[in-house]
Amino acid sequence: MAEKDIDKLLAMTDSKYRLSVVTAKRALQLRSGAPSVLPVEQRVRTRNLVTQAMRELATGQLTVGTDLMDETRFHQDYVRQRQAQLQAQLNAERERERE
Repeated sequence: MAEKDIDKLLAMTDSKYRLSVVTAKRALQLRSGAPSVLPVEQRVRTRNLVTQAMRELATGQLTVGTDLMDETRFHQDYVRQRQAQLQAQLNAERERERE
């Protein structure tokens, strides 16, 4: 993470602990497939999701505790999406077996 943004990020939270928790949660969301709010050119430069999460928070487009997606809802959406993918694969395999 660029040192220039760390002071801005710390000002957005009440402690270093909360900043690290929020950053970790956002990195997990990104890893699970949540869309990034960063422009494409900034996403390409780093594959480190923690750095990407910190950059997203530094833009101000996501704010601590407000615009971050609810974890329970995100997990439920992810499970539904994964189940739909698995069902589509199963249906495709059944179609191949019929042929």
